[in-house]
Amino acid sequence: MARMGLLLVALFQALAATQGAAPPPETDAVQAAPAEGPEVRVDTPTAPPPPKAETPSAQPSPTHAWIAGHWVWEKTAYAWVPGFWAPPPAPGYVWVAARWVQRGGVWYFRDGHWKPAAGTSAVTAPSAGVSVTVQQAPPAAIAEVRPAPPYAGAVWIPGFWFWNGTQYVWVAGSWAAPRPGFAWVKAHWKATPYGWRWVPGHWRRI
Repeated sequence: MARMGLLLVALFQALAATQGAAPPPETDAVQAAPAEGPEVRVDTPTAPPPPKAETPSAQPSPTHAWIAGHWVWEKTAYAWVPGFWAPPPAPGYVWVAARWVQRGGVWYFRDGHWKPAAGTSAVTAPSAGVSVTVQQAPPAAIAEVRPAPPYAGAVWIPGFWFWNGTQYVWVAGSWAAPRPGFAWVKAHWKATPYGWRWVPGHWRRI
């Protein structure tokens, strides 16, 4: 038993040396932008119209993916969000289109999202509540060239450096649908006495 206890202590010390000392609990909770958003119940009296037939423009680059247009519910009526080209957040990612689902006579909407293809390692930000602290400072942010906004009111989500456990990798920025009454706070790394703490991007009420 004593030897097992010493082994557990050694293992804990090795993990601490790799990840850095744990910071004290934070009081400023943030909400990370999930890779897949939740289904949202929509109180609409009618079903969404059939998707519009779209003709994509020329592909900006071989890596860009076509984000198909879709219908959204805006208070009293459906509104069409046109499709656009966007780069994936990392190689090997595929786009899952937005969709409407009816259950029990009620319509639910799930926004589109990126997901890693089969056999591709996910490159996503840690979820809220997961503390990530790295001893190595992140590189300087990359100056991104924004593509044209896909529609009026689209919000630019800046790219950021993400720690994958062994090194920093760049997650490209992209356009996102606006959220009335909210502003986007970009993801960033915050210097602390314990190292660099990850602060996920999140929507903040204004």
